[in-house]
Amino acid sequence: MNRKLVVMLSVLLVVVTCSATHSKLKAEPAQQTAASLSPKKAEEQFKNIQVLKGIPADQVFPTMQFIAASLGVECDFCHVQNAFEKDDKKPKQTARKMVEMMFAINKDNFQGNRGVTCYSCHRGNAHPMAIPAVLTEDTKEPMGAPHRSEERKAGESLKEAATTTADQLLDKYIEAIGGASAVDKINSRVMKGTIDFGGRSLPIDVYAKDPEKRISFTHMADGDSVTAFNGQEGWMELPDTPCAKCTAAISMALPSMLTFISQPI
Repeated sequence: MNRKLVVMLSVLLVVVTCSATHSKLKAEPAQQTAASLSPKKAEEQFKNIQVLKGIPADQVFPTMQFIAASLGVECDFCHVQNAFEKDDKKPKQTARKMVEMMFAINKDNFQGNRGVTCYSCHRGNAHPMAIPAVLTEDTKEPMGAPHRSEERKAGESLKEAATTTADQLLDKYIEAIGGASAVDKINSRVMKGTIDFGGRSLPIDVYAKDPEKRISFTHMADGDSVTAFNGQEGWMELPDTPCAKCTAAISMALPSMLTFISQPI
């Protein structure tokens, strides 16, 4: 009797152990699958990431592209070519400080929302202008021999140009292209040219449509780099990289960088 009980208990123990092992083996692949599906963070895929830790790795390139466009520079302004992780260039150190400052401003003044970006101050310039350019007073003509008539006429033309307002220039431009009615009919634009990237000149096609819709194709040796914005959200696709949706912060900042003017001048 005792022997039968021992045998039964042994069989039961084996069954329970096998069941537990099977459940564990079944759970491990599920955990591995979930981990493999979760997107990598920037610091997990790229070297020497400091202020952009925590963002998805597929948002690093769109972020860098946005910063470069905001400053009107190329990658090598901050990075060492073919060694992007190096800190040899001072502008890269400055850029990190500026990004930290931007984060602090948005946190303290805009409830953490992206109210301020690089473009807010730089407007396509490497060094933002703290003081707007203004017209200074005319300099007094020095004493000396009288000017010749040609020089006098040239001076009068320059003086007239200097006193022409921006509104007057825009009015002349609108008149030259057919008037305000012609401008109102423009709702799309196609631009073709080249862009300097990493020391290379690459062809680029830009298609824009009112209001604030834009897609660009940069033709690279290994495929096209595509950036798109539908008026509310942005996407980016790199060669051998699936199309990725831009973060809300980048999507919100894209409209200010569109080359297409959606409203009549």
